[in-house]
Amino acid sequence: MIIDPSEQAVEFILKHYETQKIQKTSFVDDGFMKQLESSIRFGYPLLVQDVEKYDPILNSVLNKEIHKTNGRVLIRVGDQDIDFSPSFKMFMITRDSNAQFTPDLCSRVTFCNFTVTPSSLQSQCLNIYLKNERPEIEQKRQDLLKLQGECKVKLRELEDKLLNTLSTFEGSILENDQLISTLETIKKEAMEIQKKVDATDETITEIGK
Repeated sequence: MIIDPSEQAVEFILKHYETQKIQKTSFVDDGFMKQLESSIRFGYPLLVQDVEKYDPILNSVLNKEIHKTNGRVLIRVGDQDIDFSPSFKMFMITRDSNAQFTPDLCSRVTFCNFTVTPSSLQSQCLNIYLKNERPEIEQKRQDLLKLQGECKVKLRELEDKLLNTLSTFEGSILENDQLISTLETIKKEAMEIQKKVDATDETITEIGK
């Protein structure tokens, strides 16, 4: 689910999935059900525009209510069973920056808000300037952003590993040398990664100046 007043997300998605035969439709389109069925069956990405209100016909899709019958993987949409392709993707987009969606819906989708803010506008201007005037600096900035993202993912994985280790352990933590050693190793790795994140933050800030 994407809030996209400037339609930048729409432009990016259509270009990114162009070779995968992305389908574009809306709930008021007469051919909506036909396009939905085709996308689900053949695994085409589906972009649904102008989603100010949500159509309950998609409940089974968002809930991923697939079932197997005679070796076929099916999903029931409306009153018919459709062969379900695992490569199927769906993007629901609205241009209304004030659109409100229920918590129930938001819990079943990945929610992205592309509404322009002063900080995001500043970032976009910086991207354009560096790309045209200082391409080598822009490349360095993009590499740092990629590294930063990878570090944050690794940091989250370590945090999950730490919580999982603690939650599954039985007995006294202080009496288990192996557990304490594992926790110390995780803590050390997390600190090192956090230092990398902080360093990339400082460098990206300096580039922005």
